[in-house]
Amino acid sequence: MKNYLKSAILSFFLLALAFYSQAQTAQDSAKVVSVDKFEKLISKKKNTLLDIRTPEEMKEGYISGAGNLDFLAEDFSEKIETLDKSKTYLLYCRSGKRTAKAGAAMKAAGFKHVIMLDGGITAWKNEGKPIKD
Repeated sequence: MKNYLKSAILSFFLLALAFYSQAQTAQDSAKVVSVDKFEKLISKKKNTLLDIRTPEEMKEGYISGAGNLDFLAEDFSEKIETLDKSKTYLLYCRSGKRTAKAGAAMKAAGFKHVIMLDGGITAWKNEGKPIKD
């Protein structure tokens, strides 16, 4: 009977740990939004828009008002540490893959409000949204 009780307690503990871990992962991940929602968020002056592609990629066109913070740069981690962690950051790259990694890095660094464009600037262009050259 003691072994059964130990096993039941251990199972309960592991199950609780798994649920807690999933809840933390969802809470720690950056939010992904559609092109239309992203466009609405850009219009709010308090939000900061960041293109995380390389400067060379940005020359191919970018969303108006975007600053550049190259995710592939060696000093990306140091640069995000200089940003105000209480602000809301809107991130995009070409397709969304780098944005997911950058968003996760920012959340891990303590940023509370990180929002990512689903599909990146490729999706933005496909929706006929304007870009700057």
